[in-house]
Amino acid sequence: MNSDDLISSDNVFSKKQQQIISAIANAMIRKDDLLGLPSASDPRVMRTIMDKAVHFSGRLIEGIDALSEEIDTRITTPEALLDLLDKNPKFRSFSRMLTIVVMQAYYQDPRVLTAHGQSARPPFPLGHDVESGDWSLLDQVKQRKPFYRHA
Repeated sequence: MNSDDLISSDNVFSKKQQQIISAIANAMIRKDDLLGLPSASDPRVMRTIMDKAVHFSGRLIEGIDALSEEIDTRITTPEALLDLLDKNPKFRSFSRMLTIVVMQAYYQDPRVLTAHGQSARPPFPLGHDVESGDWSLLDQVKQRKPFYRHA
């Protein structure tokens, strides 16, 4: 299900919470006009972020609510916002989770993939070439005794 399939009343994040996520995403990855890269708060990227964020909504909402008590995101600079998330241990888990969601969404955007020389397509059915490696690295794993219970 993507965000286009949701009606606004189904969204787990309030408009204000979405704005805070967008402000943090924009602070993490700014628009680069020189390279033609969007910011992480670009509407297309934000749709993907919100789709992914739904899976962690409980913890993200807690973090957003705690952050809202600390600062006014309307007047806080992106640098100050990131500084608070980075230095305050109260936001460590929230910041890490949101960073993962933002990065995954951003680097799935076709514009970003293309700018980095990647094909903006799924890896299958065409697949990607992988260099042959040294299979002997798996010998230790193959020789290890099973650590699971037989059913």
